[in-house]
Amino acid sequence: MSASSLLREMPRKIFHLMSLLYYIFYRALGLKRTLFWMALWTLAVGAAEAARLFFPAWNRLILRPFTRIVRPEEKERVSALFHTTLGSLLAFAFFGKNPQAVAFALGCAALGDAAAALGGKALGRHAIGPGKTLEGTLSCLAACLGVGLFLGLGWAPSLFAAAAATAVEYAPVTPWFNDNLWMPLVAAAALQLALRK
Repeated sequence: MSASSLLREMPRKIFHLMSLLYYIFYRALGLKRTLFWMALWTLAVGAAEAARLFFPAWNRLILRPFTRIVRPEEKERVSALFHTTLGSLLAFAFFGKNPQAVAFALGCAALGDAAAALGGKALGRHAIGPGKTLEGTLSCLAACLGVGLFLGLGWAPSLFAAAAATAVEYAPVTPWFNDNLWMPLVAAAALQLALRK
């Protein structure tokens, strides 16, 4: 993969890493206040996305500063920002009483997704699906496993949940399925299942 392709992907992944701020707010504000503020933020992002999609002039104006990180298909449909925000909100809503599950979920969404894209662009040699390489998928798995081990979750639960998160990242993005929405939910659910006694 060309160096320019990798450099074009980096700002997008840095933007994805900002979702780790949601976890910081969660730890600082507590679950109830985080749910309130995340719900408001999700509504604001959703309203901006709806306005962007219904008003072409607004769409051009709002996307202009983000031309380097917006993918061509996102110009005419909901962007990754909305899916990431909604996925984070739902992770808090369904798993917010388990800080480890939330940390793992958002860590996988931010770091696993970034590792898949950057690893695939930098190292990808073996295509395994449309826009997917073995190297990118293994990079995602390694990053998610690393998140679990960093959190002290142990090898078996971390590997199980990392594999589930990686499966979501591997699935093709469609107008009805986006890994940025589903990865944190599947990661947290798989972790809770793996940690059940």
